[in-house]
Amino acid sequence: RALDHMLAHGGRTGIVSIAVDGTTQTALLKSIQRDPRSGVVLHAEFQAVSLEEEVTSVVPVRFLGESPAVAKLDGVMTHPLSQLRLTARAVDLPDQIEVDVSVLEELNVAIHVSDLPPSSRYKVLDPPEEVLAVVQPPKVEVEEVVEAVEAAELEAEGAEAAAETEGAGEAAEPAEG
Repeated sequence: RALDHMLAHGGRTGIVSIAVDGTTQTALLKSIQRDPRSGVVLHAEFQAVSLEEEVTSVVPVRFLGESPAVAKLDGVMTHPLSQLRLTARAVDLPDQIEVDVSVLEELNVAIHVSDLPPSSRYKVLDPPEEVLAVVQPPKVEVEEVVEAVEAAELEAEGAEAAAETEGAGEAAEPAEG
């Protein structure tokens, strides 16, 4: 229960004090394993840290806002990167990195790691060219396009057949003379 409370209130990057054999250690949650069906925590791994030394940790990315390209142009938002590797003093690690996607006003425009505002508290270790969010054009249903092409072809074939029938009927009539 204490772990569930910590995850709900402290996040995955919160500093915790763990009592082991009568001594207290400052630690960060390093990894967690859950049962895939029930979601119950099966295992949690902690990393002892100093409050003054830098540590490397993974921090989730939280996407805020609504992209006009999604709302107005029917674009599809994808998030290829949903967490970032950061280095910072343990006390300076954020619970999450917030990214505002409302700046994505056109299709095929992306927010990269390099677009994040710089911070004096932490350093992002992921490459600057990594994509955090992108709005892609909607996929056109292939079946609809194929059906439209087939319908146009059938109309064209029907028009050709009608023209051939009319022309054949005129050629078959005997000439008066």
